[in-house]
Amino acid sequence: MSLDALRQRLAELTRLDAPVGFEEPVLRYVAEQFKPLCAEVTCDVRGNVYGRLPGRDPNAPLVMITAHADEIGFMVTSVRPDGFLRFTKLGHPTDMVLPGQRVRVLAREPLEGVIGVKPGHILSPEEARRTPPIEELYIDVGASSAEEAASWGIEPGTPAVFVGELTATKDPARVFGKCVDNRAGVLCVLETARRLAADPPRCNVAFVIVVEEEVGLRGAEVAARKVQPNVVLAIDTVPSGGTPDLPPGALPWTIGAGPLLKVRETKGLSTHGPLRALVRETAAAEQIPVQVIVDTAGITDATSAQQASGDVAATVIGLARRYSHSAVELCDLNDVQAIIDLTVATVRNIHDRDQLMRISIRPSGVTPSSPAG
Repeated sequence: MSLDALRQRLAELTRLDAPVGFEEPVLRYVAEQFKPLCAEVTCDVRGNVYGRLPGRDPNAPLVMITAHADEIGFMVTSVRPDGFLRFTKLGHPTDMVLPGQRVRVLAREPLEGVIGVKPGHILSPEEARRTPPIEELYIDVGASSAEEAASWGIEPGTPAVFVGELTATKDPARVFGKCVDNRAGVLCVLETARRLAADPPRCNVAFVIVVEEEVGLRGAEVAARKVQPNVVLAIDTVPSGGTPDLPPGALPWTIGAGPLLKVRETKGLSTHGPLRALVRETAAAEQIPVQVIVDTAGITDATSAQQASGDVAATVIGLARRYSHSAVELCDLNDVQAIIDLTVATVRNIHDRDQLMRISIRPSGVTPSSPAG
């Protein structure tokens, strides 16, 4: 797929507003995309969407390729008598970027709004250096009263999201916008499904788009219990270094240098050694550069999926992104394309469970022969 086509597909996905717990727009989108590609498309009550692709060998391993549908956002907690909206966070938007930020309130009809900011002309030096707590912030949608806001469909529990259309820089491969985390991952799963459906691999595949990652990796745990895969490949974005505000040793990986292959998430899993080695060998054979990392910042659905399913090999194929959990997450589409290529090639190289075993144990009662005297 060309970079222009990737950019258009990613723009289409980021235009969908799907904060944690309100992922339906993305779920409907991926279900329609899966239908012509998969033998079966289903969803569960939690919201996870499953597309199953039988491989050429029914006895080969079952590989679950997953990405999360949800994005960070906000939720109205109360409406003041003057029409301003108090709110809380869905997931973990970065506090320091919130004042003055444009948002979209997802009432009956989407409403444009802004998180209010105290006029700079009257800020004290101390206030100018301070990040106001969420309890002091409010959303202004132009309502003059609580009654008017209610007539527009706003009530406690109404969600909201950042506003940030996907935008290309002068380098057309480098784009920024809201919810690159993790619509880029969803795009990778969809494109992987398209390519594998055209030429099925030996192994069996379940493509799964899950919910509620941003509040505790919840959907992936449910999905892994349902699918019971032998292998989990989780595709997600990862906060990256390489910017002037970070020292060289902080997040020592960057955009544009290839997919991220995690050895460890210090807040989550240690990735499965034989599977990780298989991904590296595949990357080398396909001449795809990878960045091998120990992730000190993030955690992904691979952690909950690995533990939920039990007898499973799990790893993460990551996309480096700048300015995480803001409205202007920036990534390099060359990395997105490389993740798709690497995921497709890796799945084609998974043939049997023996490839996944960490050690080999001889049957009981069998001992090595003694060396010749």
